[in-house]
Amino acid sequence: MPRDVLVIISATFLIIAVGFSPVFSSIHASPVTNNKVVIINFDDGRKTQFTHAKPILDKYGFKATFYIVCNYVDNKKGFMTWEEIETLNKEGHDIGSHSMNHIHLSNLSKKDIEYEVGQSKKCLEDHGIETTSFAYPFNDGSNDKKVFKIVSKYYQLARVGNNPVTYLSCDGLKVPSVQRDCKTYTNTHYLTYANKFTISGWSHDFSRMVNSYNDVGQFKRFIKVVNSQDKYNDGGLINEIPIIIYHRFGEPDAVDYNTDLKLFKKEMKYLYDNGFTVLTMADLAYDDKANHIYIKQFDEQGVSGKIAGASGNSPSQVQTFPGH
Repeated sequence: MPRDVLVIISATFLIIAVGFSPVFSSIHASPVTNNKVVIINFDDGRKTQFTHAKPILDKYGFKATFYIVCNYVDNKKGFMTWEEIETLNKEGHDIGSHSMNHIHLSNLSKKDIEYEVGQSKKCLEDHGIETTSFAYPFNDGSNDKKVFKIVSKYYQLARVGNNPVTYLSCDGLKVPSVQRDCKTYTNTHYLTYANKFTISGWSHDFSRMVNSYNDVGQFKRFIKVVNSQDKYNDGGLINEIPIIIYHRFGEPDAVDYNTDLKLFKKEMKYLYDNGFTVLTMADLAYDDKANHIYIKQFDEQGVSGKIAGASGNSPSQVQTFPGH
């Protein structure tokens, strides 16, 4: 059984034990014109994301979020240049921060965390890029109050890599607790498991590595993950979104965290052929009154892919993995 499913199974027994039901509600659902939504992320700013993956995204009109390690740009072999990143930004892709040097944040002093987290935002701004989200290097630091406070000071949202899906009201299945909203702290001042600074993504590459999938097995797992939302999303109201995280593409010398281009083409074609709305992290926002995440309003041109955007209704008016 895939290891990234175990968390859901474990939480199911937890909910049965404490008698919590229902598992998920449509109270804070975000309206779109289709029940199938997915967000695509690319971590680290690898050059093959631009040279190999971007043309496939372009073919289907998809936009994605690219998380950039600032000190890698123009400095490290195999990573994008500022010209390439600025091109992505100009073409409508979302650019997020992945720190200055891609190091474990929980091991650092407050001053060094400020540099890694805050300076990486300024670094992108210096190149004309407005960024609203952060991805924790190595999936580390989101449960550390010192790191958490600094990330929350500079960004609107942040992403981790420990679950296949994100529940917009943070009240889906999870371990170690069951929440009803996305508040960042419990009543006893502990950090919550799920909140706007721990938005969950599914690492395509880590899942492949720990489960020893070949391309056939990985494609089957991809289909299961992107369709896992079916039981939570209904009538165009979105409660749950799979966020897919990629790294390298078609790099012959890469052993791990590398996706074959034929497989990526097949996965993107699957999303297009099956009518998925493809969004970026910048399409998410947070409702401070209701304490939930929602999809921003769109016109038809605002959503990538062939599916029309969200309805004109405000969401507030609707029915009340280790990272790399």
